[in-house]
Amino acid sequence: MTDADNVATLAGRARRLGLVGDFDAGHALLNEARKLAGTDDGDLAACAIERGRLYNTDGSSALSLPFFHEAWERAQRAGRHGLAVDAAHMIAIVSEADEAVRWTRVALDYIASHPGTEHWRGPLYNNLGWTLFEADRFDEALAMFEQGVGVREALGQPRELRIARYAVIRALRALERFDEAIALGKSVIAIADADGEDAPFVQEELAECHAARGDGAAAKVHAVRALAVLRGDQRFQKAEAERFERLLALAR
Repeated sequence: MTDADNVATLAGRARRLGLVGDFDAGHALLNEARKLAGTDDGDLAACAIERGRLYNTDGSSALSLPFFHEAWERAQRAGRHGLAVDAAHMIAIVSEADEAVRWTRVALDYIASHPGTEHWRGPLYNNLGWTLFEADRFDEALAMFEQGVGVREALGQPRELRIARYAVIRALRALERFDEAIALGKSVIAIADADGEDAPFVQEELAECHAARGDGAAAKVHAVRALAVLRGDQRFQKAEAERFERLLALAR
């Protein structure tokens, strides 16, 4: 550790180590950061939330929860409002659906009372939407995703808006509202094409929607376009092998 190291830099380095799977090194850095933090609630909150993230990324969400609660309490006391919202959003992420709904509401209420934290609205709606989606509560998930779209539109965030619209399309497909999903998907693809960007997961959704309607030719067109990008994404192929094989089948 150098003289230039402080709690923030050590916590940031620990987070990056967690993202590449080096959890022991991440925890070791946080041990050093906690010593530097002393009794400062803001610094201790930063250590706690990153400790929780390390455990959660390592697959130990039950171990992560007390650290997220600690970060939530300490960040509020320290006036670290963005960090407090981050902690509440992490509690929601590792919680079951009903508790995730409650903590998302807690975070949204906190945002309403603390200007400067509004940028957290989009991630909160997105994360809660996926929690509800994974619980097969597709109507509720769609409502959250649509609110996320509204936030991204208001903030003028084109990349995040495309991701938010993808989530809406996915929920519409789960609800078998294929015509609506296809119409929205086509509009997203048109914008992406105009910007010279790829949208492989929207292409995937369009392929699946057309396949569900029995239109194999249209499904093939979109599957081929999705694969043009995803064939080069080894991480996707490994993590989502079933989806990748499905695209290959649709493209034949």
